[in-house]
Amino acid sequence: MLVRNRMSHKVVTVEPPQLLADARALLHKHGIRQLPVVRRERLVGIVTDRDLRSAPGEAKTVADVMTAKPIAIGPNTPVDEAARVLRTHKIGALPVVESGNLVGILAGSDVLDAFVDLSGVAEPTYHLTLTGDGPDMERRIRQVIDRERGELKWLHRNRRQQPAQVHLRLKARRIDDIVTELEAGGFEVQALVAPSPKRRR
Repeated sequence: MLVRNRMSHKVVTVEPPQLLADARALLHKHGIRQLPVVRRERLVGIVTDRDLRSAPGEAKTVADVMTAKPIAIGPNTPVDEAARVLRTHKIGALPVVESGNLVGILAGSDVLDAFVDLSGVAEPTYHLTLTGDGPDMERRIRQVIDRERGELKWLHRNRRQQPAQVHLRLKARRIDDIVTELEAGGFEVQALVAPSPKRRR
């Protein structure tokens, strides 16, 4: 999944000469925490609610408090790489730039939404925790799920534990058959979490 699939295309922006009061009003009106600063559609900085709260008394315009040359990403950046950048730099959003022009913004909430979709947790899926041995255990697990016509959403192997522990999420019509076949293949199913029942409206 790429940033262009998850970013907000309609970006609220300010220009360097705008008054701090105008920037504060925009943040409040739109319920956001960052404002990219542009000059003729080109990104020149970013100003956050924290910048505005801590602005010195003599600061009057956005140019006085903005961070120049902010960290930005391209629209074809994978979402997981964008998540790493957000985490590494401890920032809440990334302007998205293409050919020098601002084309979107990716907030931390957009990344979380993407991971919820990718993980399958928003669908009726099962979460299994298994232990087992052997260098080909991931392949064997996938084969079992394929044979039983399940749909594997993700699989993570904790190699630091012995015996190795595997967490996975999958969709399945007959989860009992998958569990039985995994156990017959030498795996121990330590935990099975069923989908939560849908709430009635």
